[in-house]
Amino acid sequence: MRTRQNLHMHSLWDDGRNSCREMLAACRNQGLAAGGISLHSPMPFANDWTCTADRVKDYLREMDGLRQAWPDFRVLCGIEWDVLSTQVDLTSFDYVIGSVHHLPVREVPPSVDNTPDELAETVRIDFGGDADAAAECYFQELLKVAAEPRVRICGHFDLLLKFNERLHLFNPESSRYRKAAHLALEALLDAGKVIEVNTGAMSRGWRSVPYPEAYWLQEIRRRHGRVLLSSDAHSAAHVTYYFEEAEALLEACGFDVVAELNPSGEFAEISLKNGGLRHGPSGHDKK
Repeated sequence: MRTRQNLHMHSLWDDGRNSCREMLAACRNQGLAAGGISLHSPMPFANDWTCTADRVKDYLREMDGLRQAWPDFRVLCGIEWDVLSTQVDLTSFDYVIGSVHHLPVREVPPSVDNTPDELAETVRIDFGGDADAAAECYFQELLKVAAEPRVRICGHFDLLLKFNERLHLFNPESSRYRKAAHLALEALLDAGKVIEVNTGAMSRGWRSVPYPEAYWLQEIRRRHGRVLLSSDAHSAAHVTYYFEEAEALLEACGFDVVAELNPSGEFAEISLKNGGLRHGPSGHDKK
């Protein structure tokens, strides 16, 4: 395994199952050199999966204590910012992941990754059964990730396919789906965002491959985009889930490096070959 850090993990501060200490200890025990807890950003509606705005300072305080306790391991404070979130100062974090989890079609917007039934019902009721229209809505929301300058990483690019191996709701090869996704990807890469290769749905039994699918990985490579590997782990058992296999997939899609956030806050490139030799900061990095 060449990857030496995981920046997308969750803890008891939101919908994770383990404490920050337990998540980061698992990273250390599995040979990683750095780990980041990516707090789910507060949302403007009641829910049971994000951190509330009044608890963010306590999370930052706990992470600072862990950083001081483990000087030999890089502890990073991250946030997974949802495009519907407006209640948090993003400058307080070492990095920001930008994600879309909802379709903005109701006062309390339905989720694309909560349950298969909720997603199927949303397509049926809010989009008249037109799955391509739902996909167009989702990828339109991803443009907000591209437009947010504080976001460095795009989270789970094709999250709306989380349940698709069971539902067969979306056709990722349809012309409308592809057009909407291509426009979103182009905007993200033009904005300098790093695209995460996310194994989270695999560890939870929903997918057999990471996000994004191989077609999009090949497109990212063709457009000279950057990727990093994450597990979106919600438990300590999954902090490096499927990493070696995902690295092999990346190589098969033409990648020979992955991105890593270095101590200066810039993205460097780590080789997938030659023993994981480290390269300097990427010349096309944009903050």
